[in-house]
Amino acid sequence: RFLPALSDGAKIATSAMAEPDGSSWSDLATMAVKDGDGYRISGEKTLLTNAPSADVVLVYAVTDPEKRAAGGITAFVLDASTPGIRRGPSLETMGLHTTEVGSLVFDDVRVDADAVLGQVGDGAAVFEHAMMWERSLLSAGQVGQMQKMLDKTITYARSRKIDGKQIGKYQSVSHKITDMKMRVEAARLLTYRAAWSLDNRPREAALHASVNKVYVSEAYVKASLDAVQIMGGKGYLAEHNVERLVRDSIGGTLYSGSNDAQRSAIAAALGL
Repeated sequence: RFLPALSDGAKIATSAMAEPDGSSWSDLATMAVKDGDGYRISGEKTLLTNAPSADVVLVYAVTDPEKRAAGGITAFVLDASTPGIRRGPSLETMGLHTTEVGSLVFDDVRVDADAVLGQVGDGAAVFEHAMMWERSLLSAGQVGQMQKMLDKTITYARSRKIDGKQIGKYQSVSHKITDMKMRVEAARLLTYRAAWSLDNRPREAALHASVNKVYVSEAYVKASLDAVQIMGGKGYLAEHNVERLVRDSIGGTLYSGSNDAQRSAIAAALGL
């Protein structure tokens, strides 16, 4: 019903998980109460990518308060124009200004049983599966930005001169660029490893996804800061489009599960 239009870009979607009081399963307050052959959903979601203009909403709600993550959360897919859904204003963010972020309020929203994605009570599994894919693949864009910064920084270091000498000849600059190169190659390989695991090692995929997400997002932050340092005043000016990447990169340590949460997941996978 929704996938063809989402695949060709005719429609966009938002994943409604995060709430004002937290994003853990124990904190989830959005409820879906049985109503005949369907449900009525009530609650508020926030910090949602694409929420201000989304056509399709994937919302996670509690269907059994006692079970919660152990079979008490259900995922629902519905049209954003469904009566009872109210959009909040676009939220101003530090970076990633080309991506809209907002909130949604579900005010006794009536949905039919066919709005359930998967099975009733499988919401936690649906979410974790989706996040595993997201954490594995979103880093590809970050690797691309890191490569772009590396290329731009090398060009600048070759052309900018101090006392008639290219700044790239100074060890303090060349070593920063060398580190940028090593980080981008490591990030690229981790991204490939995480993506490969999705198809070939599904039991290990969640671990590789978390390792990939943490390393690449933090390498992206370091690369963007190094680029600003190497370009100096020009790097700080908005017109050169480098300082923007610093602001954008910070978001990568927060979205799709914070890096602190991912470190805890990695520790658990290691038996710690």
